[in-house]
Amino acid sequence: MVDDINTQTEKALAPIQLADASGPQPLADERNNQFLQELFDKKAIDPIANSAYDVKSVVQRQDNNLSARGLYTSDLSSFNNNRNLSKEIYNDIIKTSPRLTEKNKAIYMSAPWNTSDGVETVLHEFRHKAFDENPLLNKIIKKNQERILAKYDDEYLADQYEEILTRFMDIKYHDSERAKEYLRTYYTANFIDNNQDFQQSIYEDIEQIENILRLQQEEN
Repeated sequence: MVDDINTQTEKALAPIQLADASGPQPLADERNNQFLQELFDKKAIDPIANSAYDVKSVVQRQDNNLSARGLYTSDLSSFNNNRNLSKEIYNDIIKTSPRLTEKNKAIYMSAPWNTSDGVETVLHEFRHKAFDENPLLNKIIKKNQERILAKYDDEYLADQYEEILTRFMDIKYHDSERAKEYLRTYYTANFIDNNQDFQQSIYEDIEQIENILRLQQEEN
């Protein structure tokens, strides 16, 4: 087990592609092993992220200068447009795309994965990948969006359902303070301190998704 890093005195780790850090070659900076171990430990208790885990799908940006810590895209071509930032992200992923498992899909990390914040972010994005790639989970997401729309008559809430669900998973699996703050302040509704009925329905959805995934894996 790698000793804890003294983050107050140690120089920050340089960005490194997750696939490179996970390979057989010795790491130039062995401190990366701590965050690999943290990632392995946390994905082991995060069944949805674990089901879509693929180090080759992750592209690490060299500069942590985006407002979004990370994002998942199932359609890389949507970034190939005239908007400067989108085009920059597109070109950065294309430059790395020979390494990708699927050429049109990627998790793009602005936050370095080799930090505790980055570990949480990459697991969050792996869940979005799972919802996109697993037809059964994708069907459940769409069905629950329809339920939200019918119950609350709120198209924005229904559209944001997957993100809200994934933030609650951040809390359930990793007790994420960042996710709590997001759900408390980002939306008009405070989903942490208020709206207990909605919160309960989300946790029931998570249990349903876990059961579906477990049965699917048992069958395979």
